[in-house]
Order: sequence, then structure tokens, then C-alpha cells
Amino acid sequence: MKIYILLAFILLSITGIAQVGIGTATPASSAALDVTSTSKGILIPRMTQAQKNAIVSPATGLLIYQTDVTSGFYYYNGVSWVTFGGSAGWALTGNSGTSAATDKLGTTDMQDFSFATNNTEVIRIASSGNVGIGTTSPTTKLHIDGVITAATTLLNDGFEDNSIPPFTTGGNANWSTTNTGGEFNTGSFGVKSGTIGNNEVSWIQTSVTMPALGGTVSFYYKTSTESCCDELHFYIDGLDQTGAGLTNSTWVNQTYPLTSGVHTLNWAYEKDGGATSGADEVYLDDVLVTSNSMSNTVLQIIDGTEGVNKVLTSDATGIASWKNPTGKIEGDWLFVSGTANTDAIYHQGNVMIGQNAVSAYNLHLWDGSATSGSSFKMGSVEILTDGVAEIQSSTDFSPITDLGANLGSSAKRWKDVYSVGGMLNTSDKRLKTSIKPLKYGLKEFLKLEPVSFIWKEEKVDSFVIPDNEKEYKLGFIAQEVKKIIPEVIVTHHWKEYEENPGVLVKEENKRLGMRYSDLIPVAIKAIQEQQVKIDALAKQNERLQELIRKLEKTMILKVIND
Repeated sequence: MKIYILLAFILLSITGIAQVGIGTATPASSAALDVTSTSKGILIPRMTQAQKNAIVSPATGLLIYQTDVTSGFYYYNGVSWVTFGGSAGWALTGNSGTSAATDKLGTTDMQDFSFATNNTEVIRIASSGNVGIGTTSPTTKLHIDGVITAATTLLNDGFEDNSIPPFTTGGNANWSTTNTGGEFNTGSFGVKSGTIGNNEVSWIQTSVTMPALGGTVSFYYKTSTESCCDELHFYIDGLDQTGAGLTNSTWVNQTYPLTSGVHTLNWAYEKDGGATSGADEVYLDDVLVTSNSMSNTVLQIIDGTEGVNKVLTSDATGIASWKNPTGKIEGDWLFVSGTANTDAIYHQGNVMIGQNAVSAYNLHLWDGSATSGSSFKMGSVEILTDGVAEIQSSTDFSPITDLGANLGSSAKRWKDVYSVGGMLNTSDKRLKTSIKPLKYGLKEFLKLEPVSFIWKEEKVDSFVIPDNEKEYKLGFIAQEVKKIIPEVIVTHHWKEYEENPGVLVKEENKRLGMRYSDLIPVAIKAIQEQQVKIDALAKQNERLQELIRKLEKTMILKVIND
């Protein structure tokens, strides 16, 4: 009983004075616990890194000693475990007497190392050695994600920061970031359209300012939709650049030109009122906007030998240095070869390739003779030859923009067009409006007057074919057809002049043209109308034959009865 009473008095005294002294009768007034000794110390709890990390909800200020990996004292600062520095560490103003072999700024395990400003990460060095600016998951030695205003790249967004800005989103449902496999092209993130119903739209957009010479926008997309009717459309300033829409089910790159000025780029997933297929989503990644010119210095190489009109070369080990090419060191020489300038491309308004002389033409390819012909080759597949006969291409040949150019004109006509598959005319219902039944048919078709004729002038290149060698052609007279079916006759064309760009002028053709293929629907309509008449005559013929049979039967019976 005496022991319990003594213990109670001790506890009451501790509670009363609020300080505990071990080894001293007068604990410091500012300390809750004052341990005094000249021969012993305090032994803090010792544990492994795994045991430390297993502590549930550690209190701020909790202290332990870690015995493995990077051993030492650790305290919990309310967010993470922090070690007590065993040395002065890196000072804000820098350190002296350091050695690159032993003194390092970074991590000692397989963890990324990041830099931050305003408490926001801006640069990350991944454990792989890749450096990222604007991304937390760099995939190359230098990975920059975001707008770079000092270079030709104005926007480069792969959505690797897992956020939508600088894009905005809207419509019937917002777009969102995604890291689901297959829903991004590169890296770890992309964006996808929102969930929408029939006849609804989900869009994402951003604005860019292009310099004087303009540039391009490119992006990767893919769809998981009803390919016939639900599509991704891309708009520049409200104008659809994709026609019937984008429907590829695998990642595909698209590139479009941008003129100077401010542009609104809009990607819209649009559904019709029909069925649903796939995930009913479209995906976007790796949006890149670049300018055609560079107004600011992006990369400067200084080695003490730099100067105006010098050439940057490298040795076998990749070390670059500036060289002074001999010979033509002047502003007229745009490109040089080696240090002797033996294969220069001369420019002075006109361009000469293959000879160091001023050309009288905008582009002059020289191959040793003015008449032998030259070749212009790109890569390993496209070849253009300007010999005396023809220009050839081993790949598809198409205009830069859809519906933006004609092949020939009323004044500059092609003589013959050779093909195997024939002409392919776009006839997609989604591209048409004001669809009506054809008003022309058999009546108009019968009024047409086919003729045979000989052209007054017929040429091969610049040579005129003699009259006795000309052959008869078959066709129609445009002026006569225009009176019956004017829609198949071409009388005007649209033209843009360099002195007034962006404005189209409607001009009358020097010669009338005729779309012969447009007569096919008229011919089909005429055949259909004619078939109706044939069917009616066939039925009438059947009735007449039946009457004849009945008359014959009646006459036979009458003869028998008589």
C-alpha cells in the first residue's frame, strides 16, 4: 500500500510542475523532459527503412534512427521523412572545395529528381537519365512539352501533364485526359471526347498566333466509332478542313497549313441520329503547331571561330566547329558544300542547281547540257524528269488542299488522259445538300444531237498535226446542249490573283466545256422512263393477244356449230 501511495505522489508532482527531470532535480522550465548525464546518452528507437515506412500516420516531429540503406536520424516533417544532414549540405549561394566524383546533387536510389519554382515542378531528370521540361515523364534525352516561343515550335502538347490547358473544351460533353492503353499515341497520356448522344457534339479547342510567314498544325488521332456516320471534324476558324470527317481506327497523323494571324483550332466529335459502334469516342494526342520562319535565336554555338557566312562542320567524333569556305563568300550563296564551295546553290532571285552561274529562270537544274534533260529526285521514291517527252512521278500526285485546284483550264487544256481504273468522282451523300429528283429524262435525251467532227487545231506538244492526218471525234456541240441541259456545260471558273490574295473572282471561260459524265444520270433517267413505256406496251400487248385468242376460240366454235 505504501508503494502505491508513493507512486501516486510522484505522478501528481509530475503533472503539477509540467517538467520531468532525469539526472537533475531542476529541469529546465522550457523543457517537458530534461535528461542530464555526463556519461550516457539517449537511445532513440532504431529500425529499418521498411519498418520506418510502415509506421501508420506518423506524428509531425516523430524521430527515429534508420539502420539500413541510407542510415541516420530521420524525422517526420508532416509530409515525408527527412534525414538530419551529416554535413553542411549545399548552400543557397553555392559550395567551394567540391569534387564532381564524390559531391553530387541528386538521388542515391532509382528515383526521379525534379526542380520546382513557385512550388510547381518545371524540370525533371528521370532515373533513366532523360530530361523533361514541362513533362513529368520524359521519353527522350531532352523532352520539351509546351509552347516554345523562341523557336519555330509554337505549341507542342502531348498532354503528359495530365491536364487540358491551354485547350478549352465544351459542347454537350467535355473532353478529358486519359492514360488507358490504346487511348494515347506517345508517352502516357492523351485526350478523348466526352460521352454524347445522337445528334450531339463534344469539342476541344485552342488559339494560336502565327508569324508573318504562317506555318502548320499537325496532330495524331484515332476513332472508335460508327465509321460511316460518327466522325472527328477539324475546324480552323470555323471552317471544316476534313470534308466527310476523320474515321481512322488506328493512330494517324494529320497536317494542315496555317496563315499568319490568330487562329482558333477546334476538334469536334459529331454524332448523327443513327446507331452506335465501338467505344463511341475519338482520341487526340501530340498536337504540334510550327511556324515557317524563326524570328528568335534558339541555338547559339560559340567556339571562338564563329563568324558571318561560316559553315558548321563536324569531325569523326561529332565535335562541331565553324569553317570559312573559300571561293564564293558572299550573300548570294545560300548553300555551300565542304570548305571549297564546289557544289553551291546560287540564288539571286532565280536559283541555279548544278552550275555556279546566274540563271534566267526561277529554278534551273543543270546536268552538263542545256538539252540533255535533268532529274529532280526526293528521297528514294519520287522522281520528276524534264526531258523532251514527259514529267513522271512514281507516287500519288494530288493538290495541296482538298477542292483547291483544277487540272488544266479552259485556256490550258490537256489533250489526252490515259488511265486504267477510270475517273473516280466523289459521290458521298454526307457531302451533298438540296438533293432533288432529276428533272431531265427521255424528252431531253431525245433532243440531243450527237455529231462527229474534226478539231480545227490539234497539237502534240508544240507541233501542229496536219489536216490530212487528223481523225474524226465523236461528241456534242456545247452551245446546243446548253439550250437543253445547261448544267452539264461549264461557262465560268473561279480564280484568285496574287495581288488580291484570299479573294475569288468569277471569270468567263474562253471556251465552253462539257461534263460528259454528267449525262449518265440523264441517260439512266431516260432509260427508266422508256422502260415504263415498254412495260406498258408489253401489258397492252398481252391484253391484245388474249383478245385475239378469245376471238379465235369464238370463231372456231361458230364454225363447228354451223
